Amino acid sequence: MQRLQVLALRSSRRSWTRVDWRYLSQSWAPVVARELEPLMSGIQVQAAASGATYGALTLAEQGSWVAPEAFVDPRALGGYAADGRSLDGLLFSPITSVKTWIADGRSASEALAMGGRALDTIVRTVVADAGRQAAGIDTVSRKSVGYVRMLNPPSCSRCVVLAGRFYRWNAGFRRHPRCDCVHVQSAAGSTQAALDEGLISDPYEYFRGLPKGEQDKIFGEHEAAAIRDGGDIFQVINSKRGRQGAFTTEGTGRPGTASTVLRPGQRRMTPETIYRLNPNREDALKALRDQGYILPGGQVPTGSLRGRVEGFGQMGRGGTRKAASAAVEEARRTGVRDPRSRYTMTAAERRLNDAERRYRLVLEGRNPFASPGFGNTPDPQGLGLNTVGASRGPLTPQIAAMVETDYRRWLATGGQKFTS
Repeated sequence: MQRLQVLALRSSRRSWTRVDWRYLSQSWAPVVARELEPLMSGIQVQAAASGATYGALTLAEQGSWVAPEAFVDPRALGGYAADGRSLDGLLFSPITSVKTWIADGRSASEALAMGGRALDTIVRTVVADAGRQAAGIDTVSRKSVGYVRMLNPPSCSRCVVLAGRFYRWNAGFRRHPRCDCVHVQSAAGSTQAALDEGLISDPYEYFRGLPKGEQDKIFGEHEAAAIRDGGDIFQVINSKRGRQGAFTTEGTGRPGTASTVLRPGQRRMTPETIYRLNPNREDALKALRDQGYILPGGQVPTGSLRGRVEGFGQMGRGGTRKAASAAVEEARRTGVRDPRSRYTMTAAERRLNDAERRYRLVLEGRNPFASPGFGNTPDPQGLGLNTVGASRGPLTPQIAAMVETDYRRWLATGGQKFTS
């Protein structure tokens, strides 16, 4: 995959040198249409073919080869971005950005350099995505097979905390632009074949293998210090998600880690705040323990709290919803899931399924938000219908238009969300 990315980058950078700043669109459009898009589509097909065949070899090395029920067609993944956009439109987009930067006052040379870097990101991502998508499809085609997420260094902090986790069909592959983490297929969570290739499943192993300066750069100065001082890497990195100034809401909910150690009404400090308020190292270590960053179980690659566990999907609520949990357990036992069951759908499939159901109700002349199953959630997809009238009243042209727009959006992306 890296070889294909290098090949794609060389080609795209050579093509970018032909952009004339005086005639941006006119000089770039024919290059994309006649040369770059066909070439990139071909490289995507090669990447997809590699991704589709990788699983068989990986499973064989683990001694657990499982025959696929269907073969991936790599050609279907060429010519498109992972979000459903056409590849030629995506490859043209840096020119639009260049025009915006020049209009904002940047020099033509600076704007073109920035556009070239944007094109690099696009090229790296579409090649890696084609391989990942093919590998993901191949995983689904093999009964009772899941995947382990592995790092392909260098990696960012967001990817590091996901390394080594075993996922089944009900979990999508979260990635950001230029992410090159990979699916490694496994029937039982074995990762030895991937480890033999130099991939990494232990986030602490990756962290400790970096020089201190790189640790600070990738994870953040204070976050890296907290990990070096014995902090749980998952708690430390995830604290960024709910950051509000000097505090974070991450882990403070009722089932959260920090909620078990904080006093009622006490706010959870970020690692940066802890070190700023506690220049003495012993005081800082105590505060890290008190705030739920240093855990009694120590630094465990699989998670100090529960280890690696398989849940019951988004609708199972940790096993408390019996029908959903039973459906997931049956699908896990047999390796076969009912594509009509919302309990065993992926999150993306469920979003698309719900959008289609709402649209069908609109075609019948009914307000989907006033129908059973939707009445208590008037704005499940961010349509701006945050009023009681929208959830209870008759169908209006505005509701119909927004439902149609929502359905088109999820249809174009297959229900997928993409992290930035």
